[in-house]
Amino acid sequence: MSDFPRAFYGVIRAIDRFSDVTGKLISLSMLWLVATISYECLSRYLFNAPTVWVLESSYMTNGSAFMLGCAYALHKGAHVRTGMLWEKFSERRKGIIDLTSYLLLFYPTLIILFAISADDVWYSFSIHELSEQTPWRPIMWPFRSAIPLAALLLMIQGVSESLKCWYQIRFGREFEHREKIEV
Repeated sequence: MSDFPRAFYGVIRAIDRFSDVTGKLISLSMLWLVATISYECLSRYLFNAPTVWVLESSYMTNGSAFMLGCAYALHKGAHVRTGMLWEKFSERRKGIIDLTSYLLLFYPTLIILFAISADDVWYSFSIHELSEQTPWRPIMWPFRSAIPLAALLLMIQGVSESLKCWYQIRFGREFEHREKIEV
């Protein structure tokens, strides 16, 4: 059985590096979340001066980071998988199941999610939508943009994962060891 061309491995490595970098950059938004909530606690309880912007800022930051971090989680193998049946399958069968799932479920779902959410972002931008949750009333399209961007990042990482499945089917072993996250 011959090996894959160098470009095959190069694509996987480049996408994985991209997802690793973007995931780490997205995780930095948690510093903003900690800083703003800490500021709110100090402002509210020490100075009796609550803010109008921290609530929306915090849920927008956390929601966006959660969505945008999905590709990083996929890269690291951190998504939930049912192990009781999975462990009994051969590596080839696991690759076939995963590749089939990517092609029949993952990509169609993300393409639809991307199309619908991109349309929502454009509509939000075109009508200058503002939040109705608090008196702060921030613009909504940057927050709404997290959904199509997350779908795009997931599809990009999905290319790498699909190629890894192909490798797994061909050689009967995983492409590389994933970080095992035990719960």
